[in-house]
Amino acid sequence: MKRIDLHVHSNKSDGTLSPSELAIKAHEVGLSAIALTDHDTVVGVHECQQVGAPLGLEVIPGIELSADYHGKEIHILGLNLDLNNPILHETLKTFIKAREKRNQEMLEKLQALGFDLTEDDLGPHDQLAVIARPHFARAMMNKGYAQTMDEVFEKYITPGKPAYVQKAAPTFQTCIDLIHEVGGKAILAHPYIYKFVNHNPLPLLDELRYNGLDGVEVIYPKHYDPEVHRLTQYCTSHNLIITGGSDFHGDNKPQIQLGSGYGSTQVPYTLLEQFIEN
Repeated sequence: MKRIDLHVHSNKSDGTLSPSELAIKAHEVGLSAIALTDHDTVVGVHECQQVGAPLGLEVIPGIELSADYHGKEIHILGLNLDLNNPILHETLKTFIKAREKRNQEMLEKLQALGFDLTEDDLGPHDQLAVIARPHFARAMMNKGYAQTMDEVFEKYITPGKPAYVQKAAPTFQTCIDLIHEVGGKAILAHPYIYKFVNHNPLPLLDELRYNGLDGVEVIYPKHYDPEVHRLTQYCTSHNLIITGGSDFHGDNKPQIQLGSGYGSTQVPYTLLEQFIEN
């Protein structure tokens, strides 16, 4: 079976592999196609495509956008984007500025807690388009303030913790409309991981569908078989695109493997064929 992975991250956001390294690794693990879906940026897609093409790897231009859903954060994947559309790049600049403001506030909170941390500790800015919370966690770990990245998240940078700052995210409608405006398909990422859905994402899916959502990330490492079955039935009933991916981040999520998640995630190439047809 030809396999794909439509949700992967490079070091242009919060992954650890470069776009080139990602393409090579995808080929090595036997994938036929991937979608590079970095957070709020598409700057790594062209590099990934250039390296992937000679290897026979298809690289779908993608992105992962954080969106506000009635005060809750959800993630919307944009797949098959037109990278030449200037609206995409101009809009992403505003999203990144909001991230930068949040990052500065988080840095100041950590400094106020007594941690000797600067912007330079967060990573080589000439290689990173977007800095996110994993960069803070790794910097804290590298400086000896924590044993693991998870420890940093749990103690300092998740909601309710002393250095957490709420992200000023665009609305879900803004994200869906932007993806459509630049020729892409809007896909709700990992619907079962949002705590507010309380094991029932169907009301969320109903509202997003009424407002233009094109599909759902059904196959995902943290989705159990009954959840995959339920989402598949929903998508089939409402003519929504079914996608799947590992949410690979390299060493920032070392338990997640490219193309296979925890080892059993399998996304067939036929889903990509159906997606392109749509």
